[in-house]
Amino acid sequence: MRIAIFEDEVHNSERLIRLLKQCDVAVDVTAVISSVAEGVKWLEERHPVDLILMDIQLSDGNCFELFDQAEVKIPVIFTTAYDNFALQAFKVNSIDYLLKPIELKELRRALSKYETFRPSTAPGIDIAKIADEFLRRNSTRFIGKINNQLVYVKAQDIAYLQFVKGITYATTTAGQRIPLDYSLDQIERLLDKNLFFRINRQFIIQLDTIRKITTYYNSRLILQLQPAVEMDVIISRERVADFKSWLEGKGL
Repeated sequence: MRIAIFEDEVHNSERLIRLLKQCDVAVDVTAVISSVAEGVKWLEERHPVDLILMDIQLSDGNCFELFDQAEVKIPVIFTTAYDNFALQAFKVNSIDYLLKPIELKELRRALSKYETFRPSTAPGIDIAKIADEFLRRNSTRFIGKINNQLVYVKAQDIAYLQFVKGITYATTTAGQRIPLDYSLDQIERLLDKNLFFRINRQFIIQLDTIRKITTYYNSRLILQLQPAVEMDVIISRERVADFKSWLEGKGL
């Protein structure tokens, strides 16, 4: 497998090459590219590679500038320290989206995914199918800030998400409340829809958080969650039927 690496930090590219050599595939790293400008030139020269591992932040800008300046038909595995670009990544030929520090197990899984979808690369990769698999990963993480310190929360640790006064908060199963740099719409698309459900415009809940479901006036439902919420958690009438289907494990 011929691979090109887009990475502006030498120690990161060297570590990635070491990890690739530990994977159970024959890998030939043909180029290491550190900038958008260099990447555009390289793409225009149409080098024969099978896969690109691409850091999102390069030395002279965001890697998505490449897709505006050059035609990219080569499958890409994105690598980054942050996952607020996940939605943008799936608008291009993305196989996977790996968060730094990259683990050998995750890299192997991404390469295996590439091999799985490789036969479909001639007419174009089925991005919707790949994205669906990615969006269901338990390893999805969200970035927030507490007292000027960056923090992250794993999707699997979230009990519910709440939009309050213009800010999205994640409450973990341990009761920690973390402000996030995402809208509920963005987060909803990144969550496993078997486990999470958006009950109204302000709330997304996780299945195991529900402790009690009570009928409410005007054909609505009211939920008791754990950790407890200081306000009524109400499922809008329009969402009740979908909520019941979700509880039964039926596709929405």
